[in-house]
Amino acid sequence: MAPPLPPPELPDDAVAEILLRLPPDEPRCLFRASLVCKLWQRLLTDAAFLRRYRRFHRTPPLLGYFFTGEVRGEIAPFFIPTTPASPFPKPMLDCRPWMPLDCRHGRVLLQKVQGGDFTVWDPITGGREEVPEPRTRSRSFSVAVLCATAGCDHRGCHGDPFLFVWVWTGAVKGLAHALVYSSQLGCWGMVVSVGVGADDFLNANRGALVGDHIYFMLQMGARILKYDLVKHHLSVIDPPESYECGIFIVPTEDGFLGVAGISGTTLHLWSRKANSKGVERWVQYRVIELRTLLPADDRFKTAIVVAFAESVRVIFVCTEIGHFIIDLRSEQARKVSKRGVQYPIIPFVSFYTPGSIRLWVLFLILARFSHITPNHVNFFN
Repeated sequence: MAPPLPPPELPDDAVAEILLRLPPDEPRCLFRASLVCKLWQRLLTDAAFLRRYRRFHRTPPLLGYFFTGEVRGEIAPFFIPTTPASPFPKPMLDCRPWMPLDCRHGRVLLQKVQGGDFTVWDPITGGREEVPEPRTRSRSFSVAVLCATAGCDHRGCHGDPFLFVWVWTGAVKGLAHALVYSSQLGCWGMVVSVGVGADDFLNANRGALVGDHIYFMLQMGARILKYDLVKHHLSVIDPPESYECGIFIVPTEDGFLGVAGISGTTLHLWSRKANSKGVERWVQYRVIELRTLLPADDRFKTAIVVAFAESVRVIFVCTEIGHFIIDLRSEQARKVSKRGVQYPIIPFVSFYTPGSIRLWVLFLILARFSHITPNHVNFFN
């Protein structure tokens, strides 16, 4: 009896349609698929397919978050994956004393602990660009990094020019200032200033991007500093009148300025919109009781918002029982770490596709034979 014939091979187009539907928030699926055969590897590393993959899935996934810790007494950035495996198998920089300050559009902004200079780093490609520290005297500062390419969808803008926004309060009390570095020009621009409270200072949380504006928190009055990227203008916005605690900038899903605050165990969300007369005002649009989302535990009494991942609508909250991420779309919560993580928390949102296939082959081999479970990755071993 003749052996059964093997099933006919799928056409390349059908294979591509199947691979297109692999989930981006589980990057190891893509890399494992690329090891199946040469055809799949060719498809999954083809630039045209990867552009189509990003368009199909639209929103880059949350891959994890950075924070600052210590290794043998030295400050070092750490990365904690929120996917089943870390997307970064090896250290990407060559020295320890760097602190992550912001991350957006696939770029991470780090500052050297000694010397003050900055590095804008793309963890996916390994590319980095040094940025000199601005010549300012600051009591407090906050920063933002973002893609500078007009019309970019920010799904795969690796290597594109960037802007680095630096805001600070200086020696002269009652003033806040802003300065922008352009990688295209290779220099810092002109300073703009605005009056603030004499005791106001900028907190360590990263800025939030909403349209053509970057927003930062002023600590004492919980007021919001607004920087217009187009007009190069600074202004100040008062917080919602009814807030009862520290607030965090959380842009709304429809593209407006929003803030979040927690009273006890209840999360309150406000949005700032213009009424029919064109006057902007705060409106509370959502209330979420965290006790219904987080594990039942008598130690859980309060919580604070410590980070927000802009494009994926995920809030990070710190409680007595650990750090959690809360998906505002599904209202699903997941614990990501115990207490003790140092701030600021910097979410990393990006597609991670098989462009670094050799690194991932090595990583998967090591994981196979040494039972590696990379739940907590330090970049500077």
